Amino acid sequence: MKKVDVIVIPFHDWRKSEHEGFRTRDVHFIQALSKSEHVGNILVVNRPLTWLELFYKKHKLKLEGKELISTKKFSLTKVQENIYVADYKSRDVIGQFFKKYLWFIKKYSDPKYADFISHCSDKIELKSPYLINQNIFAHKLAVNVKAQNKLFDAWDNFLKFPLYQSFVSELESGYKDLAENIPNWITNSNENVAFYTQRFNVKNIQLIKNGVKSNFASGEFILPKDIENIPRPIIGFGGKLSYLIDWELVNYITLKNPEASFVFVGQILDQKVYNQIVKRENVYFLGDKKYDIYPNYVKSFDTCIVPYNIKEGQHGGDSMKAYEYLLLNKKVVGTNGNGLEDLEEYLYIAKTKEDFAQEVGSMNNTKKKLLVKDYSWETKAKQILGILGVNE
Repeated sequence: MKKVDVIVIPFHDWRKSEHEGFRTRDVHFIQALSKSEHVGNILVVNRPLTWLELFYKKHKLKLEGKELISTKKFSLTKVQENIYVADYKSRDVIGQFFKKYLWFIKKYSDPKYADFISHCSDKIELKSPYLINQNIFAHKLAVNVKAQNKLFDAWDNFLKFPLYQSFVSELESGYKDLAENIPNWITNSNENVAFYTQRFNVKNIQLIKNGVKSNFASGEFILPKDIENIPRPIIGFGGKLSYLIDWELVNYITLKNPEASFVFVGQILDQKVYNQIVKRENVYFLGDKKYDIYPNYVKSFDTCIVPYNIKEGQHGGDSMKAYEYLLLNKKVVGTNGNGLEDLEEYLYIAKTKEDFAQEVGSMNNTKKKLLVKDYSWETKAKQILGILGVNE
């Protein structure tokens, strides 16, 4: 069978995955594509960086694997059997410090990075590669890289993220650029499909929601030390504490269910949200956990929750954690929004805070079980290849 080569521009830095575990949508797709019988080599175009970012995030400069090219500015590393990562190491510390997120747009647009990607393609002998862009900040690069066919994964509408409101016009220009130059789009929510179609006149956009790692539930269960003495039942949330969290709802359900323990596992991205959550005796924050041990925390939960806001202006996301909860056959209670309504036959959707509090207070679960083969990242990757015309 003839295999095709793929260039992928992910949103997240490969070092983040090495440090925390491969747990984001972009790297899940890369890993799944690497296992496909239709895919040969994959060239990952990594985020530009400076030593300032390395120092701040406590990441190593060298990636894990065999370094094939190394210059003052660029490097190419073979990180897995058929996955290669191109790196851009900039000395523009001052620019990154002052420009912040806009700095990434500028560096991705550097013609020298595009030239290096072409050099890497020759080095690993990519033949008429396909391109998958998952990074709105890299829109100019994605348009300029030569490829047989291209696809943009427009996951989560960045125009609605509070963090990016100071340069929303630049992001809007990026979406417009991609709409005019990349023929195939996918996204992870129906809200986003409607938004991109109306705002940018995207002609071909398909819904490919998040998935779940097939072997997420595999491995020996070891009860984490920091959870073994927490009283049961345990109501758990595994994910980032961001502006999406409805802290008022959290405060209500923890008050109304004093006999239950509420455990939060994940990064605290929004300090204001964290500060608003009442630290009752039955509320526990255990911090972020590496992805290889995270499943043991989910296995330790009796019920899992997705207490997200359902206010107008949300980015129409799709909770990855919900699929992981369901794969472990947990009872899941969530708010109506963020794509959960499409999973209603598998989980409980609470439309009021009273309903939410009542549902987490009950261990009864009569919902259907999730079939992993229908929601695996491998299945999702196959859909992407189909859109690109690879496995037809």
